[in-house]
Amino acid sequence: MRIRECLRGMYTLKKYRRKRISRKLLAKVVQEANEYGCGEVQITASDMGVLLYTNFGFKKNINFMQFKMVY
Repeated sequence: MRIRECLRGMYTLKKYRRKRISRKLLAKVVQEANEYGCGEVQITASDMGVLLYTNFGFKKNINFMQFKMVY
């Protein structure tokens, strides 16, 4: 049985944006989810966040972004 992980949200203060901080945090979340045996990670995304998540490999679903682990 695969575990599904849901990230409720991630926010970066304006002065820290464009420094790849969110991407590094997202990579850590996906890495740890993978280590815990999660089959996918889901996140609700603001309009600003959609580009970050799609560039990372998440797919847009109706209500959230979804990243499926590759085993």
